[in-house]
Amino acid sequence: MKPNHSYITPRQATAILVNTLISGQLLILPRQLATTAKTSSWIPLILGSLLSLAILFVYTFIGRRFQHSTLPQYAIKTLGSFFGGGLALLFAASWLVMTALSSRIFSAVIVTSVLPRVSMKIAILVMLLLGTHLATHDIKTVARVHELFLPFILAIVLLLLIPTLPRVSIWRLLPVVQFQNVRLVGYSTLVAVTSFSGFEIVSLFMPFYSNLEKAGRSHSIGLIIVATTYLLILLASIGVFGVPELIRTQWPTLQLIRIIGFRGLFERLEAPFLAVYVIAIFTTVGSLLFGVVSILSDLFNIKSRLTWPYFLVIPVYYLALKPENIMELERIVRLALLIHLGIVLLVPLVILPIAVIRGKGDKPGAKQTTTDS
Repeated sequence: MKPNHSYITPRQATAILVNTLISGQLLILPRQLATTAKTSSWIPLILGSLLSLAILFVYTFIGRRFQHSTLPQYAIKTLGSFFGGGLALLFAASWLVMTALSSRIFSAVIVTSVLPRVSMKIAILVMLLLGTHLATHDIKTVARVHELFLPFILAIVLLLLIPTLPRVSIWRLLPVVQFQNVRLVGYSTLVAVTSFSGFEIVSLFMPFYSNLEKAGRSHSIGLIIVATTYLLILLASIGVFGVPELIRTQWPTLQLIRIIGFRGLFERLEAPFLAVYVIAIFTTVGSLLFGVVSILSDLFNIKSRLTWPYFLVIPVYYLALKPENIMELERIVRLALLIHLGIVLLVPLVILPIAVIRGKGDKPGAKQTTTDS
């Protein structure tokens, strides 16, 4: 345990959130929403982003209340070692599953789209090892990596999406509201909420913010950036393909990039997009594994993280290989994200009320400790 240090700037906090959220959902979310909400897909996406923003606000509020403690630390302070530690382990287990599924989606895209001769097992293993390598570094390095990659990711994605706008047909986006029943609205909104899974990772970084008062602003900007990116991709996908074709497209976002051409200047624009996609998955996997390593380090008072995190690759690798095909993979992803959402809701539903009732929290002037390595 080391004294609290202010390592993370507001811009880095935003970068961490954005890079963690943009993952495999970037490629399949338009199809998932269009399948149930059709041309009204923008409605559940906006509702889902607002609901995610509300949950993120609660995590930010708790982080300010326990301004010197990470999630496992304030869970133990509030619920005790047994229940608080168990809740922290639930987060770690869920992040491991999400890491496995993200790496599997990544390998499926790479193998089926650009590198058919590459073994899927090799692609999964390489991504897991890269993510684990990032997770072995200190929090300062992780924040700088996110800050470095964020402008590059957003710039390339936007530059590749803008040329699709002239191809968008306004008639394919109509009718604006097309829901068969209210139940589909709720289900589609739930799908949209799960597409923002991972924002709770900020609970591990907040004790190291250089300006904790700006945490809410940084987090809001980050989630709004992701929501806006998803919305642009969704509208472009529906406007270009139309709902009937979109729901039959495996990787809508990738297919959207493929139909773009700068008057013959570039023939395969999916190459730079996939390069950005690799970086996006790397930062997502790295953040989630960093969260797992941080939780285990806090719970078991592990000082060093140079070698032992690589042993986490073994179970995650076999979890990633578990789905037999793409259809089964997407079913497992939906189920895993729903379970993860339930775990995420435990913190505001359980920890916050108990912390308020018991008067738990970190005093602003008190010297608390957090693990920063």
